[in-house]
Parts: sequence; C-alpha cells; structure tokens
Amino acid sequence: MTNKNDLDQLVNGICKSTLETGASKTLQEIESNNEYIMNTQLRKLLKLHDKSFKEKCVAPVIALYDKYNERVLEEGDLQNWAELIDRDIRVLEVAMQLISESKK
Repeated sequence: MTNKNDLDQLVNGICKSTLETGASKTLQEIESNNEYIMNTQLRKLLKLHDKSFKEKCVAPVIALYDKYNERVLEEGDLQNWAELIDRDIRVLEVAMQLISESKK
C-alpha cells in the first residue's frame, strides 16, 4: 500500500508542480504562438482574403450587372441582351478553363 501512496504523491507532485521545466517552457511558447496566430495573423489573413475576394469576384460581377442593366434600359431588346450575356459567359468559361489547366 505504501508504494501506491508514494506513487500517487509523486504523480501529483509532477502534475501540480509550479517549477519551470523545459517542457513547461515549450508548452508556454506553443500557447503564446497559438494565441498570436489566432488573434493577429488569422485576422490579417481573413481581411486580405476578403479584400482579394471582393476585388476578383464581387466587383467584376457588379460591373457586369451595371453594364447589362444599363444596356437593357437603353436598348430594351431582350434578345441582344441575352446574346451579350451568353458571349461574356463563354469568355468567362474559357478563362476559367485556361486557369484550371495552367494550375495542373
């Protein structure tokens, strides 16, 4: 029985120790690095991604909408409008295919 109590005391002493060890220093460094990554670097990355997404995806779609909305009001011909949209969609499809192939 004494051995079990001694072992329990040793384990508790190790687990509840306030002495700084190499492992505890490494753990503290990992935790502080994780905090910096999550609070600083990740936020910057999200802002950068949001800005890039808006510039590359949202702004061109808005420009297309404005362009065709204006033409519809000017021309009023639905067939011409549909042909212009179809042409631009085909151009976008080819561009996306070329980008996809270039990444391979």
